[in-house]
Amino acid sequence: MAEEMRQFEQAQQHYQQALQIYVEFGDRFSQAHTYGQLGLLAEAEGNPAEARTYLQQALEIFVEFLR
Repeated sequence: MAEEMRQFEQAQQHYQQALQIYVEFGDRFSQAHTYGQLGLLAEAEGNPAEARTYLQQALEIFVEFLR
């Protein structure tokens, strides 16, 4: 995986592409997972504000599954 090789930009591009597909197909669970991965990636890159935004988006979607 690109993320493991510290190729953050490439990993982010892959996650964004995946996210577009999940949105197109309405796959909310995969959207949440991908937002979470983007958040972890942003944190690893040293961008805590961006990480928080992505992780908040993931949390909001995951909470939908608890209702």
